[in-house]
Amino acid sequence: MTKPTHAPACVYRPTIDADAIIEALTTSGALSDQTLPRVTEIVARFRSFCTRAYSIESLRDVSGHTAEAFVRASSTGAEPSIATMHLRRSILRLLFRTARDLGLADHDPTIDLVLPARSSLRARPLCDDEVALCRAASLHSLSATRLPGGWALAEASARSSELGRVRTRDVDLDGGRVWLHGSSKVEPRWAPLTEWGIAQLERRLDGHGGDPDRPLVYAGNRGPDYHRQAAPCAALGEVLRRAGLAAESDGRPVSVAAWAGCRVLAETGRIDAVARRLGVRSLDLAAALIGWDWTGSEPSE
Repeated sequence: MTKPTHAPACVYRPTIDADAIIEALTTSGALSDQTLPRVTEIVARFRSFCTRAYSIESLRDVSGHTAEAFVRASSTGAEPSIATMHLRRSILRLLFRTARDLGLADHDPTIDLVLPARSSLRARPLCDDEVALCRAASLHSLSATRLPGGWALAEASARSSELGRVRTRDVDLDGGRVWLHGSSKVEPRWAPLTEWGIAQLERRLDGHGGDPDRPLVYAGNRGPDYHRQAAPCAALGEVLRRAGLAAESDGRPVSVAAWAGCRVLAETGRIDAVARRLGVRSLDLAAALIGWDWTGSEPSE
């Protein structure tokens, strides 16, 4: 009897396809050049952790217990820092949100994972990984443009009080900027858009009609000022909720503008540049908004 010339059939087991997820995130533009390596590293470590510690080969088999064990894992024997745990949780949320879009998972094992607040601030700046997560959360459908459009304006430092006043004519896509009208506490100013923000506002404008005075993210016609502020603020709150950040006491809509201010400080090293970008009227207010103790401490991460 001759031996078979073909290999025996084996049972297919889906694997944690981290490469496909990273490729999807890279293509989406949600990750900055600085954030992508960090996300890639943690996703690879999570895949290894699942395989080695739990023999898990599919994202569908990852439980809340497994996700929490990874978030709290330490190589030194002590629990990792709060910032490290928040970073890991944010990236896992981004991983599973992308995996659901790709059909590789149908749940989020971090949904009930509660961590201590990252800071004692009333509102802290978001971190880059959280902004990437919120970008993905705002794109809940291929046709939706209001939430990503509003988030794009917030990344440019627009406050809740300004979002409802931004009109079609205020967006300068060629110049990569938007005119923000200010408020009783914020100065009017041109604010640069992020690359991701330009792409989302271009999508928003494509289907927004030709009226140059039409509000960009406020759906009402006129209405009192508190309506113009409340509706866009609720939209930002919805993005934070979808990203799993709304339950944290220091994560608020203004945290997006604070993130923009931290970027300016990192780029320029000048708190006066932060104040001009954010439209605040004193250097102390600018420092407080981004969580920086200018008397000697470093800016918040």
